Amino acid sequence: MSPQTEVAYDISKFQSAARLELLQGMSQEAVHRFNAMMRRTKRRRGEWVYVHGDPADSIYLLQKGRMKITAFSEDGHEVVHEILGPGEIFGDISTILHIPRTTSAQALEASLLCQIRQKDFESLLIAYPEMSLQLLKYVGRRLKKAEAQLLNVICKDVSTRVREALIDLIAGESGIQPNQPVTINITQQDLASLIGASRQKTWQALKDLEDSNVLKLMYRSILVTAPDKLRHGRFPKTHERATAKVITLPIKERARVAHA
Repeated sequence: MSPQTEVAYDISKFQSAARLELLQGMSQEAVHRFNAMMRRTKRRRGEWVYVHGDPADSIYLLQKGRMKITAFSEDGHEVVHEILGPGEIFGDISTILHIPRTTSAQALEASLLCQIRQKDFESLLIAYPEMSLQLLKYVGRRLKKAEAQLLNVICKDVSTRVREALIDLIAGESGIQPNQPVTINITQQDLASLIGASRQKTWQALKDLEDSNVLKLMYRSILVTAPDKLRHGRFPKTHERATAKVITLPIKERARVAHA
């Protein structure tokens, strides 16, 4: 996919450089070489960086904005793998393996990306083995996160998964004070897909949080008005407040109760 702009970019101006694990512990020479190979590209909200099946000829570092990484199930439903924030890398696995893209990447808001070509990136990994080690650690942490998400789907209720996903998305925002209201540019459908739940159950969990004055549901976004309360508050499980337990009695018992 053609980028809107492509210009030389100095990684020293990267607003989330402290979070760019790939360059941690690297020599100045390596950083300068990395700078020389980096290009910057922009995407508007809703624009694709790449789609499933595209040639994997570059890796990307997200400087600003949010990116949605998705795939499609066999029955055609979109599955959200990750929601990425500033400082994170994506598009690396297919690029390293020299295979077509197995996922798609779409901007959830206006985003600024840093792009490095496959051959340039491979030359850096060969020249600086310590960068290969950092990349391996980064991929390993991402794998552990994916495992944790799978366990969450199996072991935790929808209300907890919604709350933990929102906390994780807030943590990805840079320069946010602990209890400062924050807008998360994500639709309810994308959030439902991210946590592996139906949209109806996800909406109900969000509505419970809205009723508890934790957040406000907006058009294509969620405004978290009380992040501290979201992190530390205790909330009723979805539906538990209004749902009574139904007990089926044998016919003889029903007759006795009816005449009591």
